[in-house]
Amino acid sequence: MNKSLVLLSLMLSAFFSSASTLDESIASIEQRISGRIGVSVLDSSTQQQWHYRGNERFPMMSTFKTLACAKMLHDADSGDLDKNALAPITSDKLIPWSPVTEKMVGSSITVSTACEATMETSDNTAANIVLHSIGGPQGLTEFLRLNQDDVTRLDRIEPELNQVLSGDQRDTTTPNAMNTTLHRLLFEGAMNPGSKNQLIAWMQGNTVSDSLLRSILPQGWSIADRSGAGANGSRGFTGAIWADNRKPLVISIYLTQTDLSMSERNQIINEIGGLIFQTYAIK
Repeated sequence: MNKSLVLLSLMLSAFFSSASTLDESIASIEQRISGRIGVSVLDSSTQQQWHYRGNERFPMMSTFKTLACAKMLHDADSGDLDKNALAPITSDKLIPWSPVTEKMVGSSITVSTACEATMETSDNTAANIVLHSIGGPQGLTEFLRLNQDDVTRLDRIEPELNQVLSGDQRDTTTPNAMNTTLHRLLFEGAMNPGSKNQLIAWMQGNTVSDSLLRSILPQGWSIADRSGAGANGSRGFTGAIWADNRKPLVISIYLTQTDLSMSERNQIINEIGGLIFQTYAIK
């Protein structure tokens, strides 16, 4: 056996040992919070995907917004949508957590600017404007099927999609499905370069996830992410991290069926993120 094969064998052995420890650690956290946790990590350098409950369904919450804006950019590129088309903002359509659009009632917003608002501030009214422009939840689900995601589904709009019920498959994904789709959209050429770069820039400009993995990411690493929160103690994080000398890691973390406060959910996301960073030598 040559030296490179020996080295590869040793590296894989070390990884699987660390992954086993990661499994045990997350199982322990899950038991502690009396909830359900789903995690998926896709390493672009090896194409290996590690997961914990990675094929179980979890509520997407606002993590769907990345997918909706990917669909908007795709439709604009294919000529099916004018991203500069104006959509009116009316008081009867305004819903809670709309920090951008609540200041624009009576005026209009372009579909592209609505995507910027929903990606960078998680503006829910803007998200519904984007959904309306791409054919609603059904249009987004069809887009996912065309991109080889047969799992992820959106059924409702904001804010109803955050009304999480145990066992309800509406508005759900699995950590593995979300990770695979994000990797395909951001790093595998499913989108044209300009649109891909725009989507990543919006994710990097996200201002509502500072208390999550951004807060524990070592210096020298970049992050592009999107988070979500919902009923039933639910919380989600999806994103990618990379460095000059490391290809991206795509990470999805979901919590549900907990009694945790928002602050406690954030702490659990970060505890899991820290374990992932340790396992994958993110330092």
